[in-house]
Amino acid sequence: MVKRCFHVSSISSFFFCLYVSSFFVNSLVSLPSPRPDQIEILMAFKNEFPILKCDFRKWPDSEQKTKYWTSKDVNSFDGVKFDNKTGVVTMLDLEGACLSGSLSANSSLFGLHHLRFLDLSFNYFDSFSFLPELAKLTNLELLDLSGTGLAGEIPSSVSSLNRLKNLVLYGNKLMGSLSPLFNLSKLIYLDLSDNLFSGNVPCSLLTMPFMLYLDLSQNQLIDSLETMNCSSSSKLETLSLGYNRLSGGILEPLSKLTNLKHLSLSFQNTTHPINFLSFGFKSLEFLDLSGNTISMPNTGSPNLEDLYLDNCGIKEFPPFVKNLQNLDTLHIAYNRLKGEVPKWLWSMPSLDALSLSHNSLDSFEGSPKILLNSSLRELDLRSNAFRGSLPVISPRMDLMFASNNSFTGDIPLSLCNQSDLLILDLAHNHFSGSIPPCLINSSVVYLDLGNNNLTGRLPDINDCPLGGLDVSHNQITGKLPRSLTNLKNLEVLNVEGNRIADTFPFWLKELPELQVLVLRSNMFHGPIYSPQYPLSFPQLRIIDISRNELTGSLPRDYFSNWSKLLISIPQEEREPTYMGGNLNLCGLPLEQSCLRDKVPSTPEAQEAEPLKKEQVLNWKAAAMGYGPGVLFGLAIGQVFYSYKPVLFCKLFRL
Repeated sequence: MVKRCFHVSSISSFFFCLYVSSFFVNSLVSLPSPRPDQIEILMAFKNEFPILKCDFRKWPDSEQKTKYWTSKDVNSFDGVKFDNKTGVVTMLDLEGACLSGSLSANSSLFGLHHLRFLDLSFNYFDSFSFLPELAKLTNLELLDLSGTGLAGEIPSSVSSLNRLKNLVLYGNKLMGSLSPLFNLSKLIYLDLSDNLFSGNVPCSLLTMPFMLYLDLSQNQLIDSLETMNCSSSSKLETLSLGYNRLSGGILEPLSKLTNLKHLSLSFQNTTHPINFLSFGFKSLEFLDLSGNTISMPNTGSPNLEDLYLDNCGIKEFPPFVKNLQNLDTLHIAYNRLKGEVPKWLWSMPSLDALSLSHNSLDSFEGSPKILLNSSLRELDLRSNAFRGSLPVISPRMDLMFASNNSFTGDIPLSLCNQSDLLILDLAHNHFSGSIPPCLINSSVVYLDLGNNNLTGRLPDINDCPLGGLDVSHNQITGKLPRSLTNLKNLEVLNVEGNRIADTFPFWLKELPELQVLVLRSNMFHGPIYSPQYPLSFPQLRIIDISRNELTGSLPRDYFSNWSKLLISIPQEEREPTYMGGNLNLCGLPLEQSCLRDKVPSTPEAQEAEPLKKEQVLNWKAAAMGYGPGVLFGLAIGQVFYSYKPVLFCKLFRL
């Protein structure tokens, strides 16, 4: 499990980050001399976990922090902070430290009585229950046990952690009563999401004196809040109750929380309509009611900035939205909207991100240039019924998703003038003509033009930031331009299903970041191996050269220099699909023998040294498992998140 991008209020998120960073700032100011008994405890804790097991799929930032701890070097204690004056351990940050095994009741950890900060999140503890011994750490101000497999109930002894300000337990299997937390009166930040808690939403948590942030989403809670007295004196600013079993009646008691700025009630699985603006909520800035049946009001909270109404069965654009002058983000995806997009939507002064995907919209009210003066930076029109020419978009646009529609005509040259455009997805439409050279050489980082009717050659490419190019399933002819080597940031190249006639592009090995290369179903010909020119793709993880006209033999160690490409061919899959369909290509791992007879594979080949599961790429799965757009979509997500993480989280709601 990976930590999510939270829509937290500015005050609570600022406090949480400031609180954690203060430990690191203090550690840089001085180099304390640690007490010998503290070093002894740390080394004993290290020895409790001799096996370090990292799962980079669940937690990409995993790091074996304890591996290099040594009593001979105080600087070796990565993740540890010692007090400047006393030399005791005050911070232990082992988030994603690959710890694997059991955390027992007699663990040396509980001897670190001066701990103020403890983060063991995203490790792999066996049969991990909420140990009562944690209550011995009475100086704790922050405790994070997220994603550790924590199960069972929260023990009553936790109430003795009366200095605790931040408690993060999401992504576990906790259940039972929340009452042990009621006495933690100094709590500011509490995240219990993605657990198995059931029963009523406790008003006591909502009205704790210092609580600013509370996340109870993805549990099995029901509501009887209407019978409770939720005090208007609550300081709570952020409340997430999504993916529970609440009803529309939840809103009346919640409306008494006058400081509430962020409210998520998504996917409550209730048949009762939620009239979400029939009460107060004058301070609301963020509201998520996705996945519910809602009744449409005529007015809305004047301060609302982010509104999520995905999958609500909406048949027409909510009229109150046009009056939300501060609205920054609007999601109305996966609804029943059809017909025109109203022109007033484009004139909203603060609108920054808009998602209309997965509806039945087919046109835009007004002229083709109606979007030109919009303030939008992210627009998602995927999976609608739009037809005709692509509208002229705002020069401020960063993200434009318009795949799975029926847009026709040439790709507009006006897209070349988008100086801020990072991602352009026009796949699965009916665009025709050639690819504009200026578009390939623009500011776009990821360009998906797959599954259209584009013709001509791929244009020459200058040095530009392009990191992903998908032109699959068009009618492109000619050769691959050698100028592709100018794309030093290129990670994904997919030209599948065209009419490209060329030799195997050995020269692409000059691209230092290339990870995905798909040449499938073209007319590539000639050998893919030359003893004079050993081939090595340093970062390549996926390659598909099937259904071409490639020839020649493959030596057994052909892929040995491709450091990121570790191959396992299933014994039953004698002709792996990533290379199949090349009639004159022979040698292992193909069934086709270079002697032109079906010779059984050698015992050595059958007894190849086994590789660890996490290091093996099953090529049958690699070639057959990816569908149209999957590779490109994953690449977009990974790299765009590094460019503009806030915008990425806003659009995709991670």
